Amino acid sequence: MKTLIIGLGNPILGDDGVGWKVAQQVERQLPSPPTPLPQGEITVECLSLAGISLMEHMIGYERVILIDSLNTGRYPQGEVVTFRLDALEDLTYGHSASAHDLSLKRALELGRRMGASLPQDEEIQVVAIEAAHVYDFTEELTPPVAAAVPRAVAAVFEALGAP
Repeated sequence: MKTLIIGLGNPILGDDGVGWKVAQQVERQLPSPPTPLPQGEITVECLSLAGISLMEHMIGYERVILIDSLNTGRYPQGEVVTFRLDALEDLTYGHSASAHDLSLKRALELGRRMGASLPQDEEIQVVAIEAAHVYDFTEELTPPVAAAVPRAVAAVFEALGAP
């Protein structure tokens, strides 16, 4: 199985960069190729993309794990939340959206209709860390979000099915 792990965010906007930090830590803990993994081929990327551009990176993969900050106000800062993309409400329904602002779910739907080899929504796992400081110009994470990095790394390995 080909799996793509994507750390999302902007590394110079405080807690918004936590997806990159988690992805980089995961990559450091993966065995170096050509060591075969029981989970199959794993690729790790750090991206600052959304919608169609993000969807294009998923082409050719059977499974994707997205790591990102989450700003809902429903969880304490630093809480790690995991869910499948198919459980995420698509807030673009009922709105007029252009090709420049499609949600990931809509972009995946479009890509599939065009024949792209993309994972199904139930094969896209999200590992998110609740964060409030996502617009501060800094490369540093706030203490609660920084403390969540090891838990998020463990959640990614759990999503991979690692022992």
